[in-house]
Amino acid sequence: MTRQRRLPTRPRNWRNWAGRLGLLTGLWWIISGGEAESWRWGLPAIIAASLVMPAPDLPLRPSAWLRLLPLALWLGLRGGVEVAWLASRPRMRLDTRLIEHRWLTLEAPAGRLFMASLINLLPGTLTIRIEHDRLQVHVLHYRDGIADALCRLERYIAPLFNSTDRRDEEAA
Repeated sequence: MTRQRRLPTRPRNWRNWAGRLGLLTGLWWIISGGEAESWRWGLPAIIAASLVMPAPDLPLRPSAWLRLLPLALWLGLRGGVEVAWLASRPRMRLDTRLIEHRWLTLEAPAGRLFMASLINLLPGTLTIRIEHDRLQVHVLHYRDGIADALCRLERYIAPLFNSTDRRDEEAA
């Protein structure tokens, strides 16, 4: 059974839509440099996108987001430097591999999808497949710490999406 998209009718839906509209408007303003001419076709596109864009189901857990942000920035910076280094050394042999990461702490499908998307933003890695018990990742240049880095990333993302943190369960 398919689910139909409807225009926002309830107050909460209107708030969600207004939030998406504000986010997309802000992004458009940044991308376009605030040029007035770009709003002629940008505004209709923003409105249409905000109407069909699903409401994100990201929980508001500021401390977990603040813990994740430095790690995500560090991984992105390190990955960018690594890919630039590999590109500047064309004779270097790449060690590309497909690796599997078994889910350890992430229970929520939204959290698993978020982690897979975050991996795709890091240069040199690409999520190939998401399954109920594992994640398959293509690595451009394999090294020993990759599996540990994926486990650490999962531990940082888990408090954002899981109903309870496993550390709380273990302490009880």
